[in-house]
Amino acid sequence: MRLRFSPAVFTVAFCCTYIGAFALDWPLFRYYPMHGDVSWGRQLVKGIGPAMTWYGLMANAGIVASLLSVGVPNRSVDALLRNYLWLFPCAAMLACVFLLRQFFV
Repeated sequence: MRLRFSPAVFTVAFCCTYIGAFALDWPLFRYYPMHGDVSWGRQLVKGIGPAMTWYGLMANAGIVASLLSVGVPNRSVDALLRNYLWLFPCAAMLACVFLLRQFFV
């Protein structure tokens, strides 16, 4: 049996996982650029500056999407969503704007 990468499954899984992790504040790690430190999981380290969670969210979504894109056959998702895959990144961007709405108002 040969494993095949499915771009359609990756797109759907990445967008959904990123929004879920972003909404629930579940990054894989947090990076502290002032000191170059990394803390794993949701724990915050006090006294070393602000944390960047974006790298951890991207890694989290990338790992989950990669595993699902290898495990789920492409034909099952591609047949259903071939013309609608563009909606998932657009919906993810709108969801990010909604979750960050306090910064825009």
